[in-house]
Amino acid sequence: MPRLFFALWPGEETRKQIDHVARQFKDQNIKQVKKSNLHITLEFLGEVSAEDQEALIEKINKLELEPFEIELTKIGWWRKPQILWIGTMHIPKELTRLVKAIKKCVKKQGLKTDKREYQPHVTIARKVKEVVIPNKALHIPWQVNRFVLVVSKTNGNGSEYTVIKEWHLTN
Repeated sequence: MPRLFFALWPGEETRKQIDHVARQFKDQNIKQVKKSNLHITLEFLGEVSAEDQEALIEKINKLELEPFEIELTKIGWWRKPQILWIGTMHIPKELTRLVKAIKKCVKKQGLKTDKREYQPHVTIARKVKEVVIPNKALHIPWQVNRFVLVVSKTNGNGSEYTVIKEWHLTN
């Protein structure tokens, strides 16, 4: 069964800006996330049957949510999962609504949701045992007008992400 997750998928300009920040850590012996895989996870689903996937898509199709802007303003490192990330100091209320709406659809389908507090972030590197984070301002505006359903496949080169469905946020 495919492994799925819902995500915010950046446009090319936002993706370039995030990748530019990630490249600043190249000399620190880290495993940088591929530029094509950069995203903010909304809800990780894990393995989902074709039947559940189809029914979940039908539920998500009924959502009506507004576009919003998120500003990526900080770089962080989580020691235990060894992840270097870019995140925000302010979570837009529209993002919170989107995540709650998706979780509600996932629960209605009888699938498990993540119980941890939601912390929107873009993972820029994995297997980071140590890192020096520069103390400088970060400002990456991201106009969010869509979210996606992604399938994750693991191979010898790591994970490959493919968008399989897209929803537009409208006013």
